[in-house]
Amino acid sequence: MRSEKQERRRLPRVHDSFPVAVSASGSFRRGRALKGVARDYNEEAVCVRVPAAALEGSKVRLSFNLPQSLSSNFRGLHCEWSGKVANVRPDLKQSDECDLIVELDGKIGQLTADVVGAHQRKFGLLVLLVLVSMLWLKWDNIRFFWYSPLFYLYSFTIAMYFISRFFISRFYRPPDIPTEFEPTISIVISVRNEEDAITKTVESCFGADYPDDKREVIVVNDGSTDSTPQVLEKLQKKYPRLIVRSIPPSGKRDGMATGVRLAKGELIVFVDSDTFLYPDSLRHIVCGFEDPTLGASSGHTEVANASRNVLTGLQEVRYFLSYRLMKASESVFSAVSCCPGCLSAYRREYVLEVLDPWLHQRFLGAKATFGDDRSLTNYILRKHRVIYNERALSSTLAPETWGRYMRQQVRWKKSWLRETLLASSFMWRKHPLAAISFYVGALCSLLSPIMVFRAGVLSFVEPDSILLYYVVGLLLVGIAQCLFFYLVRPSRTWLLGMLLVAVQVVLMGPQTYYAMFTMRKNHWGTRG
Repeated sequence: MRSEKQERRRLPRVHDSFPVAVSASGSFRRGRALKGVARDYNEEAVCVRVPAAALEGSKVRLSFNLPQSLSSNFRGLHCEWSGKVANVRPDLKQSDECDLIVELDGKIGQLTADVVGAHQRKFGLLVLLVLVSMLWLKWDNIRFFWYSPLFYLYSFTIAMYFISRFFISRFYRPPDIPTEFEPTISIVISVRNEEDAITKTVESCFGADYPDDKREVIVVNDGSTDSTPQVLEKLQKKYPRLIVRSIPPSGKRDGMATGVRLAKGELIVFVDSDTFLYPDSLRHIVCGFEDPTLGASSGHTEVANASRNVLTGLQEVRYFLSYRLMKASESVFSAVSCCPGCLSAYRREYVLEVLDPWLHQRFLGAKATFGDDRSLTNYILRKHRVIYNERALSSTLAPETWGRYMRQQVRWKKSWLRETLLASSFMWRKHPLAAISFYVGALCSLLSPIMVFRAGVLSFVEPDSILLYYVVGLLLVGIAQCLFFYLVRPSRTWLLGMLLVAVQVVLMGPQTYYAMFTMRKNHWGTRG
């Protein structure tokens, strides 16, 4: 039997810690499972610390949820792998504990792929069945067409738009990872009153895997009134390469523009002051820029505080759907309409070409002070390709109260209304399917609140049919969202996709008109 040192030399080990239940029928009492913790693993074996010993050579079963080190997207997916105890090492400090070296019945990469594949086949079929049910429902209620032709046409159109997102997103592929492409990058962070989060943000930027001589981090302090300046001073001592510039309170857009002017990298990577990069995010966010036609790339952002309450869990589902369903569909045609400020990369020379008009943008006679990310994306999208990269991961802090969340959504709605109107002037030049999707999606979003009200009115005409069909349609939308989320990202919050539909219909829809009539009020949703 090979020694531990020989094993470590033969195969590289990944150090991680996650709960594992170990069960067997020989050395353990029947039906009993030992609760242990995995310490590390390689391609063929797992080291698990347990509170009792097992006989070498005994067959065991490991039960656990996939950790992020094994699968980022499918972390949390339940697995059960079999193997045998190849070695038992008592803990000299804790006499009642020992390490089990469990040799797996297969390669860990293939075992992971098998579990993920089985999960995708099962839930992929469920998603397909729900989408087919939606098609059947729309075909079945065609008999109501003459009660309200416009309502039925809207209902059918938005259903086809929703279903098309699932099918188009199936063709999405992230950009290839180049073997010899490592551009210089400038990470720009505009910060105001983020004393609690900015340290972790800056540390994640320096901690991400990228050569120091090809990375610079620029933080622009936009007139913070809390302890942010003092925190930045400490960070400069820890990271001498950190560039800090303070400006009077001018707004996030001015802070971003200041960072762009200071930047020297080929690519500008914008990171929000409450966003935290994953270790390999910078390696991935630069992918695709070897092609000069690419102007910008959006990363994928998760909710760091998703487990805090129902609202943050709901936002985890919404974030995921907006990226992996909507942006993925847009990215198939290189026409992503918004590269969020959480994590996005731009070619610096293209940003400099539009920097002044973007910085001084006005709408309805007032200076544009919200929607900086969507606005800059629009300027770049006019002439260049814009894509989404699901591998470039980050996490952000989402609003934890409904009041703050609604203010944020008003700001986002205003940004969407303004930039959708402006994008309408050039989106017709993009791929026909991208253009059709853009205009149909925009029109359906604007008409949604009216049609929800109309559905209630029609229920008095056909009280046993119209409203029932409409509610069933909404339920199918919610089920499809839940299943798709769980299909690609297993998480305990997946059922909140049902609540998301209700929030979108009851709150987000009518909010569109409020945002429309208050476009000139720039104080809503701005940073304090």
